[in-house]
Amino acid sequence: MQSPQPVEGSHDGQVPDLDTYIERDHYERRFRPYAWLVDAERFVAGTLLIAVFGMIIFQVFTRYVLSMPLPWSEEVARLLVVWLTFVGAGFVASRNAHIAVDILAVYLPRKLATVSQIFAMLVVAAASAYMVVAAISLMVLTGPLALTATGLPMPLLYGAVLVGYLMILGHTILNIFMYLRHPAEVPDAVEKAASMEGL
Repeated sequence: MQSPQPVEGSHDGQVPDLDTYIERDHYERRFRPYAWLVDAERFVAGTLLIAVFGMIIFQVFTRYVLSMPLPWSEEVARLLVVWLTFVGAGFVASRNAHIAVDILAVYLPRKLATVSQIFAMLVVAAASAYMVVAAISLMVLTGPLALTATGLPMPLLYGAVLVGYLMILGHTILNIFMYLRHPAEVPDAVEKAASMEGL
């Protein structure tokens, strides 16, 4: 049985740092503040995931071990899940890594594939802009209200929607500029189309 080969780019057979698997895009490499922003998004999403996990364990412990269910813990866990969902969606948008059906782009010529991807991102940007406006309206509408168990302001819940879609909108606009100004660094679907053409 052969021993595993060292990973390319590693030293002395050691597994490289996790960050080496996360390839930074053009804007992250050129603009350090933007790279910091993306790193902050990833950190916040990871922290929220840990917080959700910890809160669920706390709920199980208080309910089934201590027989003292705490209503506020369920509400806090729900709030954390909502924030995790939208912050995580924003971070994934920074990598242009949302689930997509790209079978059409794969079989189109390179230029048409690029046009189809840009059109799809324009739709995402328009929908995100609409959701930003809707989230602001909901925050204003629910301003006087509070969550039942914790008493936290209701706009805190809808604030996650606002933040998440602002992140998606910003990253999508940057991704569109990436397609237009740096076509050599386009995402996978267009690269596949180019490889099928033998380029």
